[in-house]
Amino acid sequence: MGEKTSKNNSTHDVEANALSEQQQQVEAVAKAVHGHPVSEHPTTYCETLMHLLKGNIGCGMLAMGDAFRNGGLLMAPILTVFIGTVCIYNNHILLNVAHKLKSRLKLEHCPTFSETVELSFATGPKSLQKHADVFRTTVNVFVIITQLGFCCVYILFVSNSIKQFCDEYGTVLDIHIHMIFALVPIMSCAMIRNLKFIAPLSTAANISMAIGLGIILSYCLVDLPTLNSRTAVAHWSQIPLFFGTAIYAFEGISLVLPLQLEMKTPNRFASTMGVLNVGMTIVTFIILTMGFVGFWRFGDEVKGSLTLNLPPTLILSKIVVGLMVFAIICTYTLQFYVPVAILWPSVQEKYGPFQSPALAEYLLRALLVFATFLAAEVIPHLALFISLVGAIASTFLALIFPPICHMVVWKDEGFGAFNWKLYMDILTIVLGLLGFVTGTYFSLYDIVVAFSKDFGLHH
Repeated sequence: MGEKTSKNNSTHDVEANALSEQQQQVEAVAKAVHGHPVSEHPTTYCETLMHLLKGNIGCGMLAMGDAFRNGGLLMAPILTVFIGTVCIYNNHILLNVAHKLKSRLKLEHCPTFSETVELSFATGPKSLQKHADVFRTTVNVFVIITQLGFCCVYILFVSNSIKQFCDEYGTVLDIHIHMIFALVPIMSCAMIRNLKFIAPLSTAANISMAIGLGIILSYCLVDLPTLNSRTAVAHWSQIPLFFGTAIYAFEGISLVLPLQLEMKTPNRFASTMGVLNVGMTIVTFIILTMGFVGFWRFGDEVKGSLTLNLPPTLILSKIVVGLMVFAIICTYTLQFYVPVAILWPSVQEKYGPFQSPALAEYLLRALLVFATFLAAEVIPHLALFISLVGAIASTFLALIFPPICHMVVWKDEGFGAFNWKLYMDILTIVLGLLGFVTGTYFSLYDIVVAFSKDFGLHH
């Protein structure tokens, strides 16, 4: 009897020690959280909405006609609404998890995306606890690479557009010269350090993009063929290609937490008629419209960017390209904000305190801008490598990490009637894995084909 009691006591001691160790680990992680401090220049509802729209309306929007070709005129709209709903749901659960952890662990500031993932795993099952810091680093690396990858794509888009315009008027220069020309406005915009002051750029970019998309639509709506002449449901083998493009078009989750925490009234971000729901509804509507009308008008002839379907001699084509170039330069600033927000605290911690923190941050920004230009200048087929990184990083950031964190943090809270939130989380993870596998496969295939052509191996 005494032995049994002794065994029970030792078991309780082991469990208590394990619990104590976990508590200490969680407290250590919580203490290390920098979080997102309250902004000195908070943004209004409208300014935040402009940022959200600008962060989600970019080059991916122009590729939706091609995406609808891979989905079909009937199937693609249904899948677009489904993917849009899943992405909005994931944005909401990321915000919910971050705020739940802030209140549960009594943190001074709301955790960032990577800190939210780390704290979720640190407070979760043992199998996840020991990997919490690895996942924090992984999220930070994924966010930095994807955001700077977007910036590289923007440089290529701007440089190629300027070259196309100059070539037509007889000023034929090497593409690398045009990249240097593009560096000046992009570097100037990248020096803006606060979302409050980036807001006018986002607004101007949204107006430019709206006019450009309006011109494209007005051209597409002339001489429309009958709906019956277009494929209603594409072959199942093409659907993964649709998913890849659509998920890329909706991928703006890295901006969600910074945008909410920079607001004057953060509770108006995720409310029923808040910035997130209103903004993403507008984004979904634009994606639907551009994809549907683009494929309806051009059918199987639709290009990877709808601007390429416009006749190059048409004056409206030049206006559209000019508007898009301006909008993309402004968008660079917003996408650039996120990696700087991640890297700057680490730089301060490692190399600070600085005599002039503002000057040190400007230097960091200049180095990062030069890094994106160097990548665009030097790496062959850079856009294909960025697509590969996006297929891996974007799907994990937007579709896999948020539901896993939600399942871990909400396990004691319940998942609603009939556990619908749990099933939604599982469905989202499955969708993310599908996007990851298919996106990685097709990106690798495109890279192999491109380099095979370079070396004369592909016929």
